[in-house]
Amino acid sequence: MSKLTVKQENFVQGLVAGLSQRQAYIEAGYKTDNMTNASIDSVASRMLKNVKVLSRYRELLKESSNMILWSRETSFAEYEWLKNQAKAAIEDEGVRHANSTAFISAMEGMNQMAFRDLELADQKLLAEIELLQSKVGEDDKQDERILEYTKALRDVIEAK
Repeated sequence: MSKLTVKQENFVQGLVAGLSQRQAYIEAGYKTDNMTNASIDSVASRMLKNVKVLSRYRELLKESSNMILWSRETSFAEYEWLKNQAKAAIEDEGVRHANSTAFISAMEGMNQMAFRDLELADQKLLAEIELLQSKVGEDDKQDERILEYTKALRDVIEAK
C-alpha cells in the first residue's frame, strides 16, 4: 500500500490521539483560513473516507488498543507478582507491617483493575435508565396533551 502524505499521516495521528476530525484536519497543517467550520468538517470527513487514510487509521487504532491491553495485562501481572512476594514473605517471616501492607495493596489494586470496568458499565446503564425514564415521562405527558386536545376537538365538533 502506498504511503500517506505527511499531512494525511498527521491527520490520522490527531484522530487517534482523540481530536475531532475538524481539529485533526487543522492540526495536520491544512489551510483553513477561508473555510467555514462546516466546510472543514466536510473535507475532513471525505479525507477519512479515503481508502489509504482509513486503512492507516484502523491500523493505528488496532496498535493503540493492543498497547492498552498489554499495559493492563502487565499491570495486573505486576500486582500478582507483588501479592505472591508478599505472601511468601508472610509465610517465611510471619506477618509484618510491610509485607501485610504490600499484600493488601496488591489485592486492592487487582480488585480495582478487575471491577473498575464493571462499575463503569453499571454507571452507564444507570444513566441510560434515567434517560429512558425521563423520555417515558415525557411520552406520558404527551399522551395526556393528545387526550386533552382530542376532548377539546370533540367538544367543538359537538357544539356545532
